[in-house]
Amino acid sequence: MTGPTLSSEYGSPDALRVRMATHDNYSERREDPTAAVLKALRLNGEETLADIGCGDGRFLAHLLERGHRGRIVGLDTSPGMVATVSRIPGAAAIVGDAEQLPFATAEFDRTTARHMLYHVPDPLRALHEFRRITKPGGAVVVAINLTESYARTQAVILERARAYGLAPIGELAFTVGPRTLPGLLRQVFPYTRIERFDDALVFDTPAPLIDFAEAMFSFCGIAADSPHRAAILEQITEDFEAWFAANPGQRWRDPKGFLIATAPVPG
Repeated sequence: MTGPTLSSEYGSPDALRVRMATHDNYSERREDPTAAVLKALRLNGEETLADIGCGDGRFLAHLLERGHRGRIVGLDTSPGMVATVSRIPGAAAIVGDAEQLPFATAEFDRTTARHMLYHVPDPLRALHEFRRITKPGGAVVVAINLTESYARTQAVILERARAYGLAPIGELAFTVGPRTLPGLLRQVFPYTRIERFDDALVFDTPAPLIDFAEAMFSFCGIAADSPHRAAILEQITEDFEAWFAANPGQRWRDPKGFLIATAPVPG
């Protein structure tokens, strides 16, 4: 048995897909991080773009579906994710480290880093790298989840996990948030614009909430091969089903949100 790691969590796209489907189907306001990033990027379709921490490549696929013609490249630490992206026609992907990007200086018109900066051991070094690979006159766009997102759901999972001696580990924690991101950006870019988007996950029945909670297990210290995983899943299933039974007609509401930071690179 091993503890959850960034590599194990993103070695397969399955849990990520459950989380993203949950956001698509159960968001209260349906704030769209992809649309917010696209608005910040101000693309004309010809730009070269690097997406750092590209995951399963759905952002790159979305760009291609919109008719983007410029070169787009994804980078991720997970070979499994990179293999998934490589199957998208028109997209390229490589395995790499955000703190030491395998790209030339000023290689891209735009650089995006979506929901990944808090998983980087040295986020300041990564921001310097994002600026380095971006052309003067271009822009870096960073998206992060709010550190307090899904706190209500995670509290239920963590209570059960702690009973087995399990706890979150650093590399999967949301260590960069609304209080720390502005200061980090000021050390690298002369100007940044930060927008905050508040939303919530809302569930009318326990089943999709349980699925989402299980997809959050790694972030709560519960590895895929943990001998306690099945018991914890059974316990949180009982917890959520009991809550809905005790609160008929009510919805489970869990606040969430994200920030979009746009940092122009001086020309």
